[in-house]
Amino acid sequence: MATLSMSMSIHEEPMDFSNHKLIRIHPRSTEHVKQLNRLEKEFQMDYWRPALNDLRPVLTIVDPYKEQYFLRALNNSKIFHEIVSNNFQRIVDKERAEMEMASRQLNAKGENYDYENSYHNYEEILDQMKYLANNHPEKAKYQPVGKTYEGREIPALVIGSGEKVIILENGIHSREWITIAFGQWVANKLITDVSLEPLLENYRFIVVPVLNVDGFIYTHTTNRLWRKTRSPSPGTNCFGADPNRNWDSHFCEQGASNNPCSETYCGSSAFSEIESKNMANLINQYKGSIAAYFAVHSYSQLWMYPFGYSYSLPPNAQQLKTLSQAAVSAIKKSHGLSFTEGSIANTIYLASGSSIDWAYDSADVKVAFAVELRDKGLYGFQLPANQIKPAVEETWAGVKAVIDQLS
Repeated sequence: MATLSMSMSIHEEPMDFSNHKLIRIHPRSTEHVKQLNRLEKEFQMDYWRPALNDLRPVLTIVDPYKEQYFLRALNNSKIFHEIVSNNFQRIVDKERAEMEMASRQLNAKGENYDYENSYHNYEEILDQMKYLANNHPEKAKYQPVGKTYEGREIPALVIGSGEKVIILENGIHSREWITIAFGQWVANKLITDVSLEPLLENYRFIVVPVLNVDGFIYTHTTNRLWRKTRSPSPGTNCFGADPNRNWDSHFCEQGASNNPCSETYCGSSAFSEIESKNMANLINQYKGSIAAYFAVHSYSQLWMYPFGYSYSLPPNAQQLKTLSQAAVSAIKKSHGLSFTEGSIANTIYLASGSSIDWAYDSADVKVAFAVELRDKGLYGFQLPANQIKPAVEETWAGVKAVIDQLS
């Protein structure tokens, strides 16, 4: 059965998801999990989150070519599933239309920029980050991380004057739009909330609202579900590497793939992707001064710490657990959602070559977290815009709780 991987890019026309079904799968036993993992490989599926023993729902897109066979396999394995949409393209079109309407209505610039009710494109984000720096030079400086493979600027703001540094990395996986919304929102909050001015005297915040810029633009123009970078892989029709498997930390071991067409392709070598390399350079620039590093992802409602490459725990695991417990408690108080805390490998899955493991092992950042924002699988990567406000507020509550514990 001939199929096209989600990671393949034969042409640059927008991917048409008409007649592609969005389905939600509900594993109810560890045997179901084993079967789903087998089917993922057999049918080359892109599960939005892995099938795990926590038995949380799994969202995935089923194209018309696979539909009959994949759904039959689920039925044969007695795995309950529901069709969320018979035409995923309608969901993509609705999301895009809402974003364009909000942009037109609010003239999304400057003081009118809507951080809490609308998603934004790269150009709007870039302009707004520069606007914040230009209009608040006493608090913020625009300092790009570097350029992407396709030559675009990776925006970043340096906020505050303290000696201790907090880094907030967002949008390393391009389809995780809510993380990019958080990056913009938290930059604005740090600059405009006068109650946080004492914090800016003690800390210097480095906010990267979107690291994987090329991939993010691709989610707007071509494929809403694109995850990776956009560098070509010679000898294949596949593009991009997973920038969160590309760091020089147990590179391409468990939880990463050496297949260029895989969503977790580690790249041709450690730091083959200029985006991860530039981010590592930024971290090294502040090495010795970094109090905490937050890598923000979606989705699953998890607050995690190293290691991803091993089930073993870091020497300061108890400190990281205490800080994580403070974070999830603050999140619960914010909007009532429950997050799970723990090390990456023991909480979600093995994942080698991640940014926080590299920061911990190679840059001496001993307080590092990977945070998976809401939700648990109802909407997945397409969290409705009306949930941006509670999502960013609860995330900041968790981050602030960690900082308060460190202070």
